[in-house]
Amino acid sequence: MAELRYESFGIWSKLVFSGKITYEITQKMKGEVEAQLLEMGEGTILVCDLSQVTFLDSSGIGCLVFLNNKMHQKGGSCCLYHPSDVVLKTLDLVQLTTFFDVVVNECDLITRTSG
Repeated sequence: MAELRYESFGIWSKLVFSGKITYEITQKMKGEVEAQLLEMGEGTILVCDLSQVTFLDSSGIGCLVFLNNKMHQKGGSCCLYHPSDVVLKTLDLVQLTTFFDVVVNECDLITRTSG
């Protein structure tokens, strides 16, 4: 079962995704995610923790593209933190690995979010 958890840390916020991210799940999460984005201020950083994602379909990819674009529109940034092998393979298959800012370890994450 997919799950979404939100945590705020000042200038950056984290969305923790887990399980299978499919069309049905993204439709359920859409309102919750959009509400979180509205609460975030200008110039903030969104970290999408994808380490626990076991499946990602095209609507899941679309959700990540949406988040990335929204954050850039707000003058902020979005990074994919520690994406699982499944996520990396899926993004590579559709040639989007360079579209996203991918952070694979905690040290890099701290550097990017320390403001």
